[in-house]
Amino acid sequence: MKSYASFIFILSFVLANCSQPSSPIDLTLDSSVSGKTVSYPLNSNFTLKLDLNADAGYQWDYSITDTNIVKIDSTCNAPKSGNPDQIGGVTIETFYFSTMKTGLSKISLVEHHPWDTDEIQPINSISFTVRVTD
Repeated sequence: MKSYASFIFILSFVLANCSQPSSPIDLTLDSSVSGKTVSYPLNSNFTLKLDLNADAGYQWDYSITDTNIVKIDSTCNAPKSGNPDQIGGVTIETFYFSTMKTGLSKISLVEHHPWDTDEIQPINSISFTVRVTD
């Protein structure tokens, strides 16, 4: 019984530390950020959520001018409806970023077919600047 109680205590400690810290800064961006400059403190995380026409074969590709200042940690796709069993329809792609060093870095994204040539314009494009401060 004592080991069971210890297990429950350790499990509750681990789960309590999994929650996201609250922050006065808006850490989630969407397509409305295009053309803007956003500021985040050093060593913070933020996300960008974009609609994606994945069922039509499109994907978002990104570039970052200075990955020493801001880097992408991962991406994730989920149905926009929130129903994980949904087939087809618009998907939300979430990009997870971290700030690494003070300075400015531009992030550019294009939604296109991966097989399209440079002569074919992407269906969507977004670019914004991240200012990282102390």
